[in-house]
Amino acid sequence: MAWSRSARAAMAALALGTAAPSLAAARDVASAAAAKPSISYGEWTDPARGGREVPYKLYVPAGPGPFPLIVHSHGLGGSREGSTYILQALAEAGFAVAALQHPGSDTAILAGFRPGEEAGLLGKLAPDAAANRFGDIPFALDQLTRMNAPGGVLAGKLDLSRIGMSGHSFGALATLVAVGQVLPGAPDGAFREPRIKAAIVYSPNKPRQGGANTAFAQIHTPMLHFTGTLDRTAIDLEKTPWERTIPFQEITGADQFLIVLRDGDHGVYTGRRQSMGAPKPTDAGQMRVIVEETLAFWRAYLRGDTAAAKSLCDLPKILAPMGEAYVKAKACGAATPIRPAESP
Repeated sequence: MAWSRSARAAMAALALGTAAPSLAAARDVASAAAAKPSISYGEWTDPARGGREVPYKLYVPAGPGPFPLIVHSHGLGGSREGSTYILQALAEAGFAVAALQHPGSDTAILAGFRPGEEAGLLGKLAPDAAANRFGDIPFALDQLTRMNAPGGVLAGKLDLSRIGMSGHSFGALATLVAVGQVLPGAPDGAFREPRIKAAIVYSPNKPRQGGANTAFAQIHTPMLHFTGTLDRTAIDLEKTPWERTIPFQEITGADQFLIVLRDGDHGVYTGRRQSMGAPKPTDAGQMRVIVEETLAFWRAYLRGDTAAAKSLCDLPKILAPMGEAYVKAKACGAATPIRPAESP
């Protein structure tokens, strides 16, 4: 069904538990919010990669399906429990979600580190941590395909013709690689996953080596990019948060959307501060925007929802109170001019 912007905002508020929706908006979302998705945990073992284990958290909407599938990749030092507020909202809106955990770049590398020592995390990564993470994506899709087969535990619940991928930080890199980012020294398309039809990157990075125009030239996947004016971490190479917009600026092979949250930082996408009981004053409003526009993008590009697609064209106007938005999409007309690569 086509969702109004008020209904989307209400759905986001329900997911975050931050506001009571109006009665009209509540009626719009009642059917989606009435039944909670099922959540299960498991672990896959890949004999082709020396028995590598890939833990996962699977959200499956209520109802018979089939449901579009989103695969999510956490950031460095994260886990399958990351970004729960986003993924829960997706499942309640009718999207199945597989949140992966990547051993070698997950919470285990945080052992012994204190706040302020994050810059040393890269030194704890095994040389094959990135390649293992990138390889987890096609492996996970193969396992989900097996689970979705007749007689499998999902047995037709997933619509595998409508697969999206999202990721935060290191997970955003994994997402970009899965849709075609070229890595220096690797064969072109070495980690490309053609089953992914659309993608969202939260706090993406510029290429570590090589030119950005070359790195992103083979991406032909619709994408939504999120960053913020305070989106810095001690372990990234970006001199300013604005450098996180470089993937958006360089990708020309498909529709691209960019949201830059005013005062948005690197951690708002994880929901970790909420789980620790230490939210920032800006978190609730930014998290509502993140959920709302995430839902709009997936509805537009995995469900063909024309109302959601129209709302994405209007992002520069809609986001004005919370930040800035930029659009490069044929259906939206002329591209939104983007300011120079500096912190807004």
